[in-house]
Amino acid sequence: MGMGRFFYTPALPLMVAALHWSSAPGAWIATLNYVGYFIGTLVIARGWVQPNRFVYRLSLVVSTIGLAAVALTPNLIWQGSIRTIAGFASGLIFVCVTQRIPANSRRPRDGGISYGGVGLGILVSGTIVLVAGGFADWRQLWLICAAVSAVFSLIAWNWPIPARIAVHTPAQAAHPSEPTDRSPTQSTDRTGAATPFETSRRRAMAFLSTGYFFQGGGYIIIGTYLVVLAEPVFGGTAAASTWMIAGIATAVSPLTWSAVAARIGTVKALTVCYSLQVFGALLAVFGETPIVLIIAAALFGFTFIGAVMMTIGVGTQMGVANASAKLTSWYSIGQIIGPAIVAAALSDRIALAFIASAIALAVAMALTLIGVIAGNINR
Repeated sequence: MGMGRFFYTPALPLMVAALHWSSAPGAWIATLNYVGYFIGTLVIARGWVQPNRFVYRLSLVVSTIGLAAVALTPNLIWQGSIRTIAGFASGLIFVCVTQRIPANSRRPRDGGISYGGVGLGILVSGTIVLVAGGFADWRQLWLICAAVSAVFSLIAWNWPIPARIAVHTPAQAAHPSEPTDRSPTQSTDRTGAATPFETSRRRAMAFLSTGYFFQGGGYIIIGTYLVVLAEPVFGGTAAASTWMIAGIATAVSPLTWSAVAARIGTVKALTVCYSLQVFGALLAVFGETPIVLIIAAALFGFTFIGAVMMTIGVGTQMGVANASAKLTSWYSIGQIIGPAIVAAALSDRIALAFIASAIALAVAMALTLIGVIAGNINR
């Protein structure tokens, strides 16, 4: 999923140079990918598709074929259509896996390892462009990535996905042996009125979802344009090294943030994570030297998947059915709007786009923290 979703970023500068694109086509194609991702998460959130093994396997195949299909023609309609389908498959893969990570697992590192796979995909994507970009054109790079994706898909094909995880409320998680007369799906009392628990949970979920929307919009601007920002400093192929650094940081961050949240609490962990992410976005604005861009890339990779993991964990702990799919749908809407704004208004002013990203992430931090506190999750 990491390759199918994020290979576009390190490959984009080379495609722009070879196809003589302006910034706008790349932004709109990226936006269509996020539209597909939104649809993929929405169909599960609405219950139209079940995140079962068949859907999981089919999505692996579609994601890999989607990588190879990009190489067929530079036609913008084709490119946009293929990246939309690839985004749809990525959304299904993400939800199929994340909805089966127990929020209260006795081994919290399991969730960190699962989310770390995205970082590995980002790392592999950057490595392919950095190593092969010197002798392969943009079409060949996509085909190489598809071949590597096929290998990883074979590994993932029979990977054991546990049965659907039962959703528990925070009280049930704390006292699993105690009987309860309210299941997570019972949102009203005998008179039909919403229970105080359900009212509080809805309020918390509203803040959490809105914050996650701003997180999606803020992070994706960095994710889409970090390599573009680095291209004048490093050169087209070498700019992919920033994406490799982001991938390394992303791969190790979930385990790190799992440990941090367990030690200092979710509120403090999210505060630190978001603060570093905002700082990284602002730092990229001044990215006129390699060392500054390297630090910005590391901060981006180290924080964005940590925020994702902890936010989805909060939604799951609150006992919200299909929390991963519902939250990711809001995240996806933010991803759609972020690049669209850049394409429409800031396509020639990437530095201003990163400032907009920092503002969105600051708003995301405030709303998410309110949601976590309102949900009475481990502080």
